[in-house]
Amino acid sequence: MAKTQKKLLRLANKAKLHSFRNKPVYMYGFQVPRNHIEAMELDGMNGNSMWRDAEITELNQIDEYKSFIDKGVGFNPGSDFKKIQVHMVYAVKHDGRHKARLVARGHLTETPIDSVY
Repeated sequence: MAKTQKKLLRLANKAKLHSFRNKPVYMYGFQVPRNHIEAMELDGMNGNSMWRDAEITELNQIDEYKSFIDKGVGFNPGSDFKKIQVHMVYAVKHDGRHKARLVARGHLTETPIDSVY
Protein backbone atom coordinates (compact mmCIF):
# COMPACT_ATOMS: atom_id res chain seq x y z
CA MET A 1 0.00 0.00 0.00
CA ALA A 2 2.75 2.46 0.92
CA LYS A 3 4.63 1.77 -2.30
CA THR A 4 1.51 2.35 -4.41
CA GLN A 5 0.55 5.48 -2.49
CA LYS A 6 4.07 6.87 -2.88
CA LYS A 7 3.95 6.29 -6.63
CA LEU A 8 0.48 7.87 -6.85
CA LEU A 9 1.67 11.01 -5.05
CA ARG A 10 4.71 11.23 -7.34
CA LEU A 11 2.50 10.98 -10.43
CA ALA A 12 0.13 13.62 -9.06
CA ASN A 13 3.02 16.03 -8.42
CA LYS A 14 4.37 15.38 -11.90
CA ALA A 15 0.95 16.21 -13.39
CA LYS A 16 0.83 19.46 -11.41
CA LEU A 17 4.26 20.50 -12.69
CA HIS A 18 3.28 19.63 -16.25
CA SER A 19 0.19 21.82 -16.11
CA PHE A 20 2.18 24.63 -14.46
CA ARG A 21 4.82 24.59 -17.20
CA ASN A 22 2.25 24.64 -20.00
CA LYS A 23 -0.16 27.28 -18.74
CA PRO A 24 -0.24 30.58 -20.63
CA VAL A 25 2.08 33.34 -19.44
CA TYR A 26 0.85 36.93 -19.41
CA MET A 27 2.85 40.15 -19.17
CA TYR A 28 1.06 43.49 -18.87
CA GLY A 29 -2.17 41.97 -20.18
CA PHE A 30 -0.64 40.30 -23.25
CA GLN A 31 -0.10 36.57 -23.64
CA VAL A 32 3.57 35.78 -24.16
CA PRO A 33 4.44 32.88 -26.50
CA ARG A 34 6.91 30.16 -25.58
CA ASN A 35 8.16 29.47 -29.12
CA HIS A 36 7.87 30.66 -32.73
CA ILE A 37 4.87 28.48 -33.55
CA GLU A 38 2.88 29.79 -30.59
CA ALA A 39 3.87 33.36 -31.53
CA MET A 40 2.45 32.93 -35.02
CA GLU A 41 -0.74 31.37 -33.58
CA LEU A 42 -1.19 34.34 -31.23
CA ASP A 43 -0.71 36.76 -34.13
CA GLY A 44 -3.39 34.89 -36.08
CA MET A 45 -5.81 34.89 -33.14
CA ASN A 46 -5.26 38.59 -32.42
CA GLY A 47 -5.42 39.61 -36.07
CA ASN A 48 -2.10 41.46 -35.98
CA SER A 49 1.59 40.80 -36.59
CA MET A 50 3.17 42.17 -33.41
CA TRP A 51 5.22 39.05 -32.59
CA ARG A 52 6.30 38.56 -36.20
CA ASP A 53 7.39 42.20 -36.40
CA ALA A 54 9.38 41.77 -33.15
CA GLU A 55 11.16 38.72 -34.61
CA ILE A 56 11.96 40.52 -37.86
CA THR A 57 13.29 43.54 -35.95
CA GLU A 58 15.57 41.31 -33.87
CA LEU A 59 16.91 39.45 -36.92
CA ASN A 60 17.46 42.73 -38.80
CA GLN A 61 19.41 44.13 -35.84
CA ILE A 62 21.60 41.02 -35.76
CA ASP A 63 22.34 41.50 -39.47
CA GLU A 64 22.93 45.24 -38.99
CA TYR A 65 25.44 44.67 -36.16
CA LYS A 66 27.20 41.97 -38.24
CA SER A 67 27.07 39.54 -35.30
CA PHE A 68 27.50 36.46 -37.47
CA ILE A 69 29.44 35.61 -40.61
CA ASP A 70 27.61 33.37 -43.07
CA LYS A 71 30.05 30.74 -44.31
CA GLY A 72 27.52 28.92 -46.49
CA VAL A 73 25.91 25.51 -46.36
CA GLY A 74 28.94 23.38 -47.27
CA PHE A 75 31.38 25.02 -44.85
CA ASN A 76 33.21 22.61 -42.51
CA PRO A 77 34.17 24.51 -39.33
CA GLY A 78 36.59 21.87 -38.06
CA SER A 79 36.89 20.07 -34.77
CA ASP A 80 37.61 23.13 -32.63
CA PHE A 81 34.12 24.61 -33.20
CA LYS A 82 30.92 23.45 -31.52
CA LYS A 83 27.40 23.78 -32.90
CA ILE A 84 25.09 25.73 -30.58
CA GLN A 85 21.32 25.88 -30.88
CA VAL A 86 19.49 29.20 -30.75
CA HIS A 87 15.87 30.06 -30.02
CA MET A 88 13.65 33.11 -29.57
CA VAL A 89 12.68 34.45 -26.16
CA TYR A 90 9.63 36.71 -26.03
CA ALA A 91 8.62 39.49 -23.65
CA VAL A 92 6.29 42.48 -23.44
CA LYS A 93 7.63 45.80 -22.20
CA HIS A 94 5.65 47.98 -19.77
CA ASP A 95 4.58 50.30 -22.58
CA GLY A 96 3.11 47.42 -24.62
CA ARG A 97 6.02 46.87 -27.02
CA HIS A 98 6.52 43.25 -28.01
CA LYS A 99 10.15 42.12 -27.87
CA ALA A 100 11.81 39.01 -29.27
CA ARG A 101 15.42 38.11 -28.53
CA LEU A 102 17.53 35.48 -30.25
CA VAL A 103 19.47 33.66 -27.54
CA ALA A 104 22.00 30.84 -27.72
CA ARG A 105 22.25 27.94 -25.35
CA GLY A 106 25.60 29.04 -23.96
CA HIS A 107 25.73 26.26 -21.39
CA LEU A 108 26.75 23.91 -24.23
CA THR A 109 30.25 25.39 -24.48
CA GLU A 110 33.15 25.82 -22.12
CA THR A 111 33.75 29.33 -20.79
CA PRO A 112 36.95 30.84 -22.24
CA ILE A 113 39.61 31.70 -19.68
CA ASP A 114 40.06 35.27 -20.96
CA SER A 115 36.35 36.18 -20.54
CA VAL A 116 36.31 35.42 -16.80
CA TYR A 117 37.29 38.16 -14.40
